[in-house]
Amino acid sequence: MGGVGLLRNFLARIRWRLTPGRAVRAILAVVIILAGGALVFHWTQHVGYFTALYWVITTVSTVGYGDVVPHTRAARIVAMVVMVVAVPVMGLLLADAASGLVEGRLRRILGMSTRSVPKDYMLVLGWTMPARIAVTDLLARGRHVLVIANVDGLGMDHPHLQFLHGDPADEANLERINPQEAHAAILCHDHDGDILIAALALHHMAPQLPITAVPSRSNTAQAMADLGLLASFPSNDLMGHVLARAAQAPHAGPLIWQLVRDEHHRIQEETPNAAEIGQTMEEVRSARALKGQLVFGVLNGDQVEFALSGQRLTADHRLIVLVPA
Repeated sequence: MGGVGLLRNFLARIRWRLTPGRAVRAILAVVIILAGGALVFHWTQHVGYFTALYWVITTVSTVGYGDVVPHTRAARIVAMVVMVVAVPVMGLLLADAASGLVEGRLRRILGMSTRSVPKDYMLVLGWTMPARIAVTDLLARGRHVLVIANVDGLGMDHPHLQFLHGDPADEANLERINPQEAHAAILCHDHDGDILIAALALHHMAPQLPITAVPSRSNTAQAMADLGLLASFPSNDLMGHVLARAAQAPHAGPLIWQLVRDEHHRIQEETPNAAEIGQTMEEVRSARALKGQLVFGVLNGDQVEFALSGQRLTADHRLIVLVPA
């Protein structure tokens, strides 16, 4: 087992040294010792209470400037009690707080963070180059992202990014993150078999969750489509078709590139409003254009259509629209 694996196992076994209740009692004990020690020092040394409190704090903090020192036996007994009792307790509290911060940081880096994610988060399974690009884009758009991948680290850090180390095709890992509350899922495993297994598990746990996959082979994408699981885009086929379109129209490639990376617009699906139902696509496009929106097509069941003909919208249709971000 590598060093990272040993560290992960160690963190999985350790617990906070102090429970919240014990921490409160320890802090209360320190306060009582400080206040009581200052009061006794005030009585025995015949100095002001503020000076006595200053002395006890410098003693507990181990600073000990030496400008205020005990001269009587009673004051020295107080000093010994403060140093023997308060200093270790204070050190324990500070060390526990520091170790908690370090442990939390390590858990997040190693994919062991248990922080809850907000509803409507984006779920990414697998860590390939397309997954990294997708996560970077989603974070730039202000989305919360949770990644499950069998890697030691993502190599990136962001307050809206969480990482769970584990097999993304393992249903036990999916049960830990409540996929029913996700907005959508992206599957980017290295192996098409894992993509299919994860898609089946997700569909079983969250039937309404939109899932997009990036398999390497077109037959895997077709198999998933036949099962009605998700929208999938074979990475090699997608790039090949983009290149073919660019060859036919030299500016088609830059247009597609600008479309997917434009930060000022977003593509979204919308249900037609009451006024649009029964209208032709030409009428809907014209009305939406006046609002600065571009209607790309219509979703009819599971089929996406450009809808360039004079077909009329129904309540079952959904519009795919480019709108300002």
